[in-house]
Amino acid sequence: MNEIYDSGDSSLFCIKTRSLGPQGSLPLTEEMLRTRPSGDIFGWTQNSGMGWNPAELGREEYLILSTQGGVRSPDGSPIALGYHTGHYEVGLLVESVAREIRVLGGIPFAGFCSDPCDGRTQGTSGMMDSLAYRNDAATVRRRLIR
Repeated sequence: MNEIYDSGDSSLFCIKTRSLGPQGSLPLTEEMLRTRPSGDIFGWTQNSGMGWNPAELGREEYLILSTQGGVRSPDGSPIALGYHTGHYEVGLLVESVAREIRVLGGIPFAGFCSDPCDGRTQGTSGMMDSLAYRNDAATVRRRLIR
């Protein structure tokens, strides 16, 4: 079991990262710098740093929230299982919606907050949290929206 936590390969700690930064510049105006919250400006630096074209910033932004759980390979095979089979597929729906928002000229953002499966927790101590967690998840989603 220890090999999961430590492969013994010390080369894993010799990480070299090198990449060209985003091309272009942020479409900032003097008024924006004087009146907009600093988080807006910082968010634009993050957006372009993650690969969004800086020339497209300033478009209407949309938040897509889902219950996605698990991670899949491009071929659909599981990398990490989710608690729900249905939640595992939600990522495909989010991707489709995000692509459509882009086509329509918006900037999509995606946030995720999954929950434990009622069926999976039956007969375990987790069943005491399964339904209560939904209230917590609703709070998280409200905070993500804000």
